[in-house]
Amino acid sequence: MSRLQIRRTLLWLFLALALPGTPGFSGTIAPQELPDLVEKVLPGVVNISTTTISQQTLEGMEDFFQFWGIPRERKQSSLGSGFIINAEEGLVITNHHVVSRATEVQVSLVDKKSYPARILGSDPKLDLALLRITDGKTSRPPPGLRSVPMGDSDQVRIAEPVFAVGNPFSLQHTVTVGIISAKNRTIGIGPLDNFLQTDASINPGNSGGPLFNFKGEVIGINTAIFSRSGQSGGLGFAIPVNEARSAIDALKRYGRVPRPWLGILTERVTPALSRYYGLGSQEGVLIYRLVQRAPAARAGLRSGDIIVTVDGNRVQDAYDIERLMYRKKPNDTVMLGVVRGEATLERSVKMSELPTTEELPQGML
Repeated sequence: MSRLQIRRTLLWLFLALALPGTPGFSGTIAPQELPDLVEKVLPGVVNISTTTISQQTLEGMEDFFQFWGIPRERKQSSLGSGFIINAEEGLVITNHHVVSRATEVQVSLVDKKSYPARILGSDPKLDLALLRITDGKTSRPPPGLRSVPMGDSDQVRIAEPVFAVGNPFSLQHTVTVGIISAKNRTIGIGPLDNFLQTDASINPGNSGGPLFNFKGEVIGINTAIFSRSGQSGGLGFAIPVNEARSAIDALKRYGRVPRPWLGILTERVTPALSRYYGLGSQEGVLIYRLVQRAPAARAGLRSGDIIVTVDGNRVQDAYDIERLMYRKKPNDTVMLGVVRGEATLERSVKMSELPTTEELPQGML
């Protein structure tokens, strides 16, 4: 018996022996019940294909392209997954990176019907996007759509069985089964990392698709894998659905998630950095640039200040600050504990909304 067969046998044994009342179960789960559960949720899972049109530009080659009739537009296609959260409005959730810069989006259902979709909003920090399916003739959604229920990701337990549905390698509506391997994983993708880890096979094309518990509820949005080969290595990561709930309303209303900002660029303080520059602290976050007239500058912060606490919580890098700011909204006030030379200060900063311009330096808080 192969290692994969042994793993599947153990998983089904675990499901068969599951005790009634265990979160994620309704009584004893038998393997033969899974196909019925999958059949119920498949109509709410969609496959997403996008087309991005970019202009080819080569300095001094304009006449060459024009003379030979070479098209200057270049089309690129990509694939992903998603799921319907509101059938009446045709709303679909997927990953930001699935539809980023897309000029055309097509959504395919399990019955092979395909419809155009419009991007209502997108948030790169949480890697979420909200789409609206239309019937292709009007702005209304097509009839017969079915949504999937969303569960409570805070109640998910390690070793709880789950299944993923998606579009890996263009193999539409593929179902894979596994367990929750870990919670609250930080993998270095961004400041808001807080992933559910699963060993259910997730491959390129699964991004944006749902991770279900065994009640048929979405508990996560499949987003990333860790693999040296680029294919599933048993380490998949999903955004907890509770993290997405607060963003969905904002994406629908504003087309973005309004986030607060301070207007600073920072660097983590290390003992070596502290000794070299003679800083007043060996830990914390050094401000090395401020945006004029931004909230931090208006509050009297200076280049060279070291932020050591945010609302009383100790911070060691920019991600710590951004996670704490994520809990707040524009126009909220944050209290910063600051070391300036040999003095320790507190500064109250009233934050404003992060500008939408792309000209801001990367890493700006």
